[in-house]
Amino acid sequence: MGEIRSAAQTSIVTFDAEMNNSGGRSAVRVIRLDEFDLRQAVQPTPVIVDEPEPAWSSLPSLHWPDPIGSGQAHAPAAVPVREPVLRLAAVPRARPASTQTGLPRLPHGVVTTWPVRFQGVANDFAGLWMRNLLLTVLSLGLYLPWARVSNQRYLMRHTRVAGHALDYHEPATQLLPRYALGACLVLGVAGAWLGSPLAGMLALSLALSVWPLLVFMSLNHRMAHISWAHRRMAFDGLCQDVYRAMWAPLAGGGALAWLLMAAVILRRPDTWVAWGVVLSLWVLALPAFVWTWFHFRQRHLRAGPLRMLWKADRRSVVMLFARTLAWSMLTTVFSAGLAAVATAGVLMVRGRLSLNTQTALLLIVALSVCAAVRPFAQARLQNLVWNKTGNRWLRFRSKLPVAAFVRLQCWHALLLMLTAGLYWPWALIATRRMRTHALTVWSRVDADVLKAHWPVHASAQAGKMAGSPAQPPR
Repeated sequence: MGEIRSAAQTSIVTFDAEMNNSGGRSAVRVIRLDEFDLRQAVQPTPVIVDEPEPAWSSLPSLHWPDPIGSGQAHAPAAVPVREPVLRLAAVPRARPASTQTGLPRLPHGVVTTWPVRFQGVANDFAGLWMRNLLLTVLSLGLYLPWARVSNQRYLMRHTRVAGHALDYHEPATQLLPRYALGACLVLGVAGAWLGSPLAGMLALSLALSVWPLLVFMSLNHRMAHISWAHRRMAFDGLCQDVYRAMWAPLAGGGALAWLLMAAVILRRPDTWVAWGVVLSLWVLALPAFVWTWFHFRQRHLRAGPLRMLWKADRRSVVMLFARTLAWSMLTTVFSAGLAAVATAGVLMVRGRLSLNTQTALLLIVALSVCAAVRPFAQARLQNLVWNKTGNRWLRFRSKLPVAAFVRLQCWHALLLMLTAGLYWPWALIATRRMRTHALTVWSRVDADVLKAHWPVHASAQAGKMAGSPAQPPR
């Protein structure tokens, strides 16, 4: 019995030792799992989760989200000691936004700039413009669609972005329905007004209700026929979206027209008061109208796989209108002062001021104010619209100098007045060059990568397949 008991105790000790050795080996394995490198682990297929677009402010600050390949993106995650790599199998990771569209960004947060350049020659465009003008006049306006397409193709084909030229492919025949519809609306409203004011107002209301349809057709066709490197742009907004963006200003304009007609016919003070109140409210709502329109338009522009966004707030649009109003008041006071000096000079020479001279001075003041205020608003609006346009891959930067642009446009207005409008093509080319060179595209994706994920349009592919005839050997 003693031998049996000692043998049993020996077996138990041996079993405990083996268990202890097995526990030790298991502990070593656990330690090795804890020290396992995350990059060598076989990770499961991640679940794609839509990631919301982060809020970003202005372009100069460059607050980009963390891209693929940046310091935060490729840093290994810390693994808890108690929960080794096997824990990762139960935690699905969201795929970054760049991989959702299959468009990889440049590594390590690299940002490239694509210059936008205009290479048109003023004399060449002037010859084209004068020929189109002559043909339009001789054809009583029927050549206008072909003239417009010809001018747009010249301007687009001489504009280059990242070394690739833009192009305009819209056939002139597709412009005819829009031109015919617009002409019918104008002639219908004018003819109805000649009949009776009530018929004219009804025709005007009908024209305002159809106007968003014309805008939708223009945006859709224009963007679908503009290409970059043989790749077509797109506008994916719907017709009902255009109506939602434009119903408020059009309804306010229609109400103003009806109240004005009622005030003229009834000749009562309360109708004029009502018209003044509605006009004031409509003018005060203009910043909201402008913000709604650009928020709609910019967010429906597509460059291949990329959809644009617009991040401007309403306060920035209000500040744009406030600055424009202050500038218009300043230029009005300045122009009125110059007109007063001219009036004093005429009175000193002639002793009286005729009605024609008064009308000419008022017209000069009005044209001077328009020539100074319009480019001021255009420059600030371009900077606001394009500095707030972009997405995770592309952003735009506009540095159009306001003072220099205003001086250029005032000089152009003077030359146009002296040449009876014949200086227009030279003025257009100079304006286009200044506005285009102020633009820059900031990109987190290579241009060749974007082209690879952006299929060539069918017409360009057909042209490439057709090709040019082989050159004979020399």
